Amino acid sequence: MRTHSLAFEPFPHALQHGRLSLFWALAGALAIPGVLPYAFALHPSLLARIPVPLPVFFALQLIQGFVLLLLLSWIGLRLGQGNGLDSPLARAFVYRAPIAAPLRTLAAACIAGGVTGLAIMVLDRVFEPFMPPAPLPAHGYPELWKRLLASFYGGITEELLCRLFLMSLLVWLLRKLSARKEATPAGWMIRTGIVGAAVVFGLGHLPAAAGVWPLSFVVVARTMLLNVLGGIPFGFLYWRRGLEHAMAAHFCADLVLHGIGGS
Repeated sequence: MRTHSLAFEPFPHALQHGRLSLFWALAGALAIPGVLPYAFALHPSLLARIPVPLPVFFALQLIQGFVLLLLLSWIGLRLGQGNGLDSPLARAFVYRAPIAAPLRTLAAACIAGGVTGLAIMVLDRVFEPFMPPAPLPAHGYPELWKRLLASFYGGITEELLCRLFLMSLLVWLLRKLSARKEATPAGWMIRTGIVGAAVVFGLGHLPAAAGVWPLSFVVVARTMLLNVLGGIPFGFLYWRRGLEHAMAAHFCADLVLHGIGGS
């Protein structure tokens, strides 16, 4: 029987997820302004559409992101309770509880993320001959620091949205809709949650792709496959090791893609 190697007994009251939700909401919100220099470098026209001074815009993005992530993180933690989906390392840190497994497993997650990033780069090269030409940004590709800073958004904020909230929600819904009354969700429920969250993760990248190319079949297929290729191992790590391992893998995959791949 599979056991969550980092999990400990859940807190008995829903409000006791509050401090952990605050922790992740703050971390995820701080990562949002970090991705904006990268986005503005790729699409300079976005700057002209901002109706307020740039510092005010950054502050508004941070506040809005914090409020949204606070709600979604709490929901994800609450729904993941009892389904083997949790944030065990951060929970131990926030609530000063012992950690039941060595932190060296994070290194394995980082390696898995790096390999995933390389696999995505290879698949991207396979699609390259069939893709329409992409216009070069007016000021060239974003500087390395902007690309690396954007990795925090992927590793933290996207994982809070896609794994902690969405995957937990999907697994919870499947258990509610199923006649199964056992203590843990069936394997197919977890797998469906992993794939479902990965597909939504891919769909969420289509608007960015549409800003570069017309949304042809090849463009949609490339965008979906590249992102699902990342989303599935991240979801698997969330299930087996906890949210922090999914974050570490996603962050390292983005480091490879942004640092080596230059995307």
